[in-house]
Amino acid sequence: MEAIEPSVPLESQKRVGVDWSDLPVDLLQEISKKLHDIFDFVYFRAVCKKWRAATSISDLPPQLPWLLQEHRSGSESLCFYSLLSDKIRTIHCPMACNKHLIGPSHGYLYAEGLPHSLLNPLTKDEVTIEPGSFLCPFLVCMGPDPIGSNDYMAFLHNDLGTARFYRPRSCEWNSVALPLDDVGRESCLKGMYYMKDHETDNTVVFNIACGSSFVIPSPKILDSSDQVYFVESSGKVLRIVKSVDLSSPVSTPNYCFNIYQLDVEGEIDQGRWVKTNSIGNQILFLDFHNGISITASPSTGFRGNYVYYIVSPDDECFVSCGLYKYNISDGQAEKVLCPFNNGWTWLVPNLVSSLPAGHN
Repeated sequence: MEAIEPSVPLESQKRVGVDWSDLPVDLLQEISKKLHDIFDFVYFRAVCKKWRAATSISDLPPQLPWLLQEHRSGSESLCFYSLLSDKIRTIHCPMACNKHLIGPSHGYLYAEGLPHSLLNPLTKDEVTIEPGSFLCPFLVCMGPDPIGSNDYMAFLHNDLGTARFYRPRSCEWNSVALPLDDVGRESCLKGMYYMKDHETDNTVVFNIACGSSFVIPSPKILDSSDQVYFVESSGKVLRIVKSVDLSSPVSTPNYCFNIYQLDVEGEIDQGRWVKTNSIGNQILFLDFHNGISITASPSTGFRGNYVYYIVSPDDECFVSCGLYKYNISDGQAEKVLCPFNNGWTWLVPNLVSSLPAGHN
């Protein structure tokens, strides 16, 4: 029987392999959209020139926040924990040395200490904040994206009852008298300054641009231990009340969360807080003072309608400190495995330089 010769000589067959640089550009772009860990995205673009050309840094897929470990004084390195990759990322960042870092935000942390600045640990971009005659630029809060969206930042003023607001992209300072002298939690969201009235638990909303304000009644009287957060989530403003869960076992006390959405009928000054048991595909990430909201992506394996929060080692009410997640649907909390238990704040990593003109 006559042998059938292979279409490709055996010697050539041994040398046949896949040339990864020949993958179609549209396929490379589809693959890059699934890389929700920023390091994987960087490694992907470093494979070859074609892979790098197929994607831009601006094509970085939506990222889950990193948890920043409490920063040690004198250290030039920042330690982050990536929930997605379950890895610690250590970033050398000399500009953060001996600075108090404040978040959470997209891309930039506020570095409190001379010089005061907004700092991107990955790109080393730094926006110096010049206080001028302002003696103590102590940050109260900042919007979720102070550089990219030019969100306001709120600072304590030397005079009681007065605040100074700063917009980093336009380098604008604005000093205004507030309607309250004694406030609780504050947040800058969409040009508004949200404040909790200590005496009534009502929400006072201050329009930073025009100086007007209005009051949104509190749905219920809060306990003295309750904490209030104001967070923008998918275009909506949420009021999040963090309370000690009295239904949890005495041996393992935990927190529960009541979430209210700002319901606006007509003018915004006619708004009211409406309790909700669902924030859809959004995930809330809270530190000890502020929070941000991220859209859950199916390809990450993380589901929406959860709250991730930190329990401090200094919280004597709790047996176990560390990172937790709360299911808004069923009200159940569980501990999240994390390599360190002294988490401080959250940072959404970003490689895109959003520096305004005139900044280095």
